[in-house]
Amino acid sequence: MSASPPLESKINPSSYRGDIDGLRAFAVIAVVVYHVFPRWLPGGFCGVDVFFVISGFLITRQISHREISFVSFYTRRVRRLAPALLCVLLATVGAGLLFLLPNEISTLGMACFAGATFLSNIFSWQTQGYFDRAASLQPLLHLWSLGVEEQFYLFWPALIAFSRSKVFSLTKVTLVTGLISFAIGLTCAFFAPAADFYLPFSRIWEFMAGAGLVLGGRKLERLSLRWRTIGSGAGLFCLVVAVFQLRQDWFFPSPTALFPVSGAALLIAAGPETWLARYILAAPPARWLGSISYPLYLWHWPLIAYEHLVHGVSHTHRSTGYAIITLSLILAALTTRFVEVPLRWKTPERRTVIGLLSALAVTAILGLTLRAWPGHRTALGSDTPGINLEKINLAEQDGIFPITQHMHVEHIQGLTVGIIGSDPANAILFTGDSLLFQWGPRVDALFAQGRLKQTVIFISGPSCAPLPVEKPAKGFTYCNAMSEVQDRILAKWSVHTIVMGALWERVFGPPPEWPAKKIRAEERLRTLSAHGKRKIVFILPTPISTRFDPAHMVTRHFTHLSLDKDALQNGIPVAPMRAEHAAMTAFLMGIAQDTGSSTLDTTQEICGSAETCFPLMNDGTPKFADQMHLRPDFTQTLTSRLDDILIAPAP
Repeated sequence: MSASPPLESKINPSSYRGDIDGLRAFAVIAVVVYHVFPRWLPGGFCGVDVFFVISGFLITRQISHREISFVSFYTRRVRRLAPALLCVLLATVGAGLLFLLPNEISTLGMACFAGATFLSNIFSWQTQGYFDRAASLQPLLHLWSLGVEEQFYLFWPALIAFSRSKVFSLTKVTLVTGLISFAIGLTCAFFAPAADFYLPFSRIWEFMAGAGLVLGGRKLERLSLRWRTIGSGAGLFCLVVAVFQLRQDWFFPSPTALFPVSGAALLIAAGPETWLARYILAAPPARWLGSISYPLYLWHWPLIAYEHLVHGVSHTHRSTGYAIITLSLILAALTTRFVEVPLRWKTPERRTVIGLLSALAVTAILGLTLRAWPGHRTALGSDTPGINLEKINLAEQDGIFPITQHMHVEHIQGLTVGIIGSDPANAILFTGDSLLFQWGPRVDALFAQGRLKQTVIFISGPSCAPLPVEKPAKGFTYCNAMSEVQDRILAKWSVHTIVMGALWERVFGPPPEWPAKKIRAEERLRTLSAHGKRKIVFILPTPISTRFDPAHMVTRHFTHLSLDKDALQNGIPVAPMRAEHAAMTAFLMGIAQDTGSSTLDTTQEICGSAETCFPLMNDGTPKFADQMHLRPDFTQTLTSRLDDILIAPAP
């Protein structure tokens, strides 16, 4: 994403290809739309891989054809990358100082240091999964790709110089480097997915795909326009399939990044003369968007992250998303016009490079200072005795589907099957959605203490009902496999008790649908219980309130913070929450009575016996990760009525 047409056109005007600018436009649109509206382009994250192919092609062409010297190459890299990067780093840190909490500012400081030193991918690898829930709260997470590119720039020119010694040809070096990298990526995909995503070793093959196009240039030039046109169409097809069909958990980037990498390579190989290249990719709007793709990529993510920090991690409202995209385009255009262009072409080269390197060094020091400055205070200052803002903030970043230390996990037909224990003759089945899976940490804690008397098997999936009475929403069709997977586990394990939990109001829908769904539920329950031979336990609805959500305990504004002191210090009334679930609770109890099942009410374990429910534990740590899901730190220490089932001898 860092190479741009001005660099090529000013070095060698005849080598400039407007269609590559259009390919950049496609890549940056895919990434931005994926980040703002992920449901529109679920595979849009692969746009970064397209940038990698473009970089491999352009950099190899420039150096191997001796269009620029090595010294000139690195000088131009600094003048190309640093101006926009410095603007975004300083603006992001400045905005963060207004409303971030101390631990967030510390993390942002370290991310700023990593960004200024082009080590963001290493930092992210150690601290954050790209697709994790908390990732959307990290304003500088996106700089990981810039780190990968810079690390490529460090070693690849050296390998090109090595190939000039005639010991190994550049073609052999490219082929061997690409194959080794791809093999590393495949290995990491199974054993170290985070390394596969973030580290350069498993990404280099994508750059090599672009480099190979330079080395095969003469053969490609001999292809007829017909074959080039076919190739460009195939490339577009690969890219469209990638952005619409790829998913984050499909062994990405190895090997599924082959789709966007092949698509980009085919379009570049087809050349600038095909109809697609001339009239679509090289059209003025596409070329303009491609020319600002680098600052656009840099600006869009901090805006999204800060919007999530202020309004919560959820699907962005359409109008807000449009505003973010528009503001990103404006900032990118202004950065290109008033920062990049002057510093790249209109200032003395040596003085500019020294100044930019110095500014990067100062920015890195600023980041380390923020990282090590524990005394920083936010707008709330010390006006919150007994309330730990950092614990509230960390709770907001907790996931809602925790895989525990002693849980052996496999994925069957899209559902998560987690097993704690190993006795096939003495098992309990927990099945349902994330409100059921949240009890995993408690089971794990009992196992670690040596108190777990059963093997516990979880069959769960986000928004998946344990009973076949609802039609899953779009995007959750894997939930249809719940009954089949349950039957497979029951056939393999000797299960004596089945515990069910879910957001029951969603499962059974509005009250007019309850009678019909009750019939289907009871029929399935009789099958699961083997007509009374297995015990069935329903976990009744648990308290739900937006004021439980750590994201709402501290309300962020773009200039200050405010605190929900009433909920934190006085609690939230329990009676209205019980009344909200009263009809569903009675309905479930009726099903249980008709089928010989039992029910379990955990409200008192969560809230206590008082009239109000306090959202914080005694040490000031929130009980909930959001408005309804309990945090692992709470469930693993909670002495609940579930223990009666888990530590009792087998019946």
